[in-house]
Amino acid sequence: MSLIDQLPDVSNASDFTLLEGLYQLTVTGHTQDWEFERLNNAVYERLMSTYSSNESNGVHAVHSLMD
Repeated sequence: MSLIDQLPDVSNASDFTLLEGLYQLTVTGHTQDWEFERLNNAVYERLMSTYSSNESNGVHAVHSLMD
């Protein structure tokens, strides 16, 4: 089975599976391939959806520390 066959379906893959796939592509030097781009985008979108609501709270916390 090739590395491409082992890549997860990003729509229903767990966070761990996406990160593992991204790691494996990086280790094997396939960072310029479309598979890497697809996984990278999926991980980025999940991070943004998880932390985007906390972003404004973090900004307020930093500003309060600077006052």
